[in-house]
Amino acid sequence: MGKLKSKSTGYDLIDKKRRRYMYNYDDREICKHAFLLIHDIGEKRLKNIAHHLKQNGPIPRSHGNKGRKPNHALKFDDIKKVVNFILRYGEENGLPLPAVPHANDFPETPILLPASTTKTDIHSIYKTACEESHGRAVELSTFKGIWLTCTPHIKIASPRSDVCSKCEKLRCKVTAAVTEEEKSRALDEFKCHIEVSKSEHMVYRTSVHAARIEQEKFGQRPLGYPPSSFPLYNVHYTFDFAQQLTIPHHSRQEGPLYFTSPRKVQLFGVCIEGCREQYNYLVDEDQTIGKDGTSTHGPNTVITLLHHALQSYGFGEMSCKMHCDNCAGQNKNRYVLAYLAWRVLTGLHREITLSMQIPGHTKCLVDAGFSYIKKLYRWADNDSLQDLANVVQKSARGNNAIVVNDGFCWYDWKTFLSTDFSPLSGIRKYHHFRLSAMQPGVVFVKEKYTDPEKAINILRNEDAIFSAANLPPILEKGGLSAERKLYLFNQIRPYVQDHAKDLTCPPPDEE
Repeated sequence: MGKLKSKSTGYDLIDKKRRRYMYNYDDREICKHAFLLIHDIGEKRLKNIAHHLKQNGPIPRSHGNKGRKPNHALKFDDIKKVVNFILRYGEENGLPLPAVPHANDFPETPILLPASTTKTDIHSIYKTACEESHGRAVELSTFKGIWLTCTPHIKIASPRSDVCSKCEKLRCKVTAAVTEEEKSRALDEFKCHIEVSKSEHMVYRTSVHAARIEQEKFGQRPLGYPPSSFPLYNVHYTFDFAQQLTIPHHSRQEGPLYFTSPRKVQLFGVCIEGCREQYNYLVDEDQTIGKDGTSTHGPNTVITLLHHALQSYGFGEMSCKMHCDNCAGQNKNRYVLAYLAWRVLTGLHREITLSMQIPGHTKCLVDAGFSYIKKLYRWADNDSLQDLANVVQKSARGNNAIVVNDGFCWYDWKTFLSTDFSPLSGIRKYHHFRLSAMQPGVVFVKEKYTDPEKAINILRNEDAIFSAANLPPILEKGGLSAERKLYLFNQIRPYVQDHAKDLTCPPPDEE
């Protein structure tokens, strides 16, 4: 590096007006012009450095305004006005959360502003208010910085799907409240709902934790044990449907394909949390109970798939716990409950506990398995059902693909169970059900996990004899109609890769 030094050593006793300087670079003396060129500085900058060297010696230079605020710096009152505006805006338009999300240690109650709001819009409102009051307004970047530093508990809500309808109604109720009393009453109601949801989710987490501890105690996954023969009592299952998939689907999707109706594939998952495994059933459009992919979410479909998973991939446990959605709209809760009672009566389980999660608060590990599938599905090219099965298999270590093919049978569980089991009155208000071999045919119900149990008998005939070998009659598959086959051949086949054309969209006369 270059060096600038005076010809004389130390401070001269006589203050000379002119002083000679030497310019060095890489320990070699160079001319002044070369020194300026190498360091890319001008004459004035060099003169200031030389003056500082003469007056103070070889010490770093400091700016003259160091330690002093500039005249245009923000004052405390200006920052306070911004903070007060944000707080007032959040109080008028925001929704206070009754519970802190993700256990963040906020000193103030978190407040969510509507998702349609942006900080730019709020800043423009703030600027207009400052102009009307003839006050000083800060710019957008400073406004955002003050917001982040001074009011981090006020956030803009992110858009979400599959939210709780009751939460949304209570949010609107809190926002629409006029008086402080109305807002306090609505907020208390909202807080009560959140606390119930949190306690129910804690039941799920506790069940998963107990299942994993028990599984670790026994080591490897037990295989080949008949039902109700292995000493496991905390095995936990979660089952649910995912949003349907379509084939063909490509990472670089062709535009016209968005306006068509590709071949639909249903995805049903059964997650065994103790061993971190999930079995995902892929039901093609021509393998459903109804024609052209209909009747895919009814009780016969759900119970058949659940029965296959328990019989084929279960541990042979004595007792188990299950979690599922409260699917009252599809009217299959009564049949799932009757099926579990049938399993206890036939000796396939000694005890089963079924917990139905609160709608809108149903996120669990089976959804995590679906998310891995959807993530890889978006990046992969899927032209056939086998391509889709490969995606499911590769999506995560615990995901397993089960393809429903011609050898898979659907059973008429709905008619079979209706004969021997009566519907449970008021089933929608209960969230916990327990069935035990000690009292066969009796369901112990609870609205909340902490409530006392109530026994209800759903068995029509106590003298009826049940056998696990006696299964419901087999249902014929609906298949594809001639119109649907022709549509797939004419409209979808051009977008399918050559190796899968005859598998996904075969000619109508060949299927």
